[in-house]
Amino acid sequence: MAVLAALVATQDPVYVPSLLLIGAALVPVTFTTFVGDIGLRTTLPFSRVAAAAVLGGVVGTVLAGPLEFETARAFGSLPTAFIGVIEESAKLAVPALIIARRPGRTIDGLVLGVAVGSGFAALETMGYAFVTLLGTHGDLLSVTHILLTRALAEPGGHAAWTGLATAALVAVRNSRHRGVALLRFGLVFAAVVTMHALWDASAGGNAYLVIGGVSLAALLLVTWVLNRSERARAGR
Repeated sequence: MAVLAALVATQDPVYVPSLLLIGAALVPVTFTTFVGDIGLRTTLPFSRVAAAAVLGGVVGTVLAGPLEFETARAFGSLPTAFIGVIEESAKLAVPALIIARRPGRTIDGLVLGVAVGSGFAALETMGYAFVTLLGTHGDLLSVTHILLTRALAEPGGHAAWTGLATAALVAVRNSRHRGVALLRFGLVFAAVVTMHALWDASAGGNAYLVIGGVSLAALLLVTWVLNRSERARAGR
């Protein structure tokens, strides 16, 4: 709000990059920190979480963009189901590499996924806000509306979906029953893709609130269950 006030007061475009960066990144960073500090704090160092957020966001958007472009060109349009599959798969690229090299607790995988999803959401929000800025010829009200709307929706969107999917992926690595764990991952991934597709297909308003609320509730419930399991394991 301080940056926006300075931009409005001075009409100096030098503040625009700061507005887009802070407006897009503030809530994702805060939410990732919140999830990492619930119950038993994550054992992941801050540097790894931050690197995952940046690399995961960049790699995810770079992978998803061309795939969505080619899909739209092949089918004449871009079905929302394809968007969900492409983006949720792309966001798992960096977590999968980290898990393969340094497997950890399932709760750490959830935090890692939230960080990557938040990084992806922040970059996507910056892109949408920039396009809105150009399309409206500098209408700050429209830009601020995009930043605030996506900030409020972010915890129940990309952060929740990637957090749940990554936690299920780490659980496969940690499980003694790989078949059951793989089936669970498949179900979780299908669920987040469905949520993503429904989100993109909805026109906003109440639909966003319902889908975002369900996704966020699922993430917080899984976080609570995983923390409870870790406490029980530590108490043995």
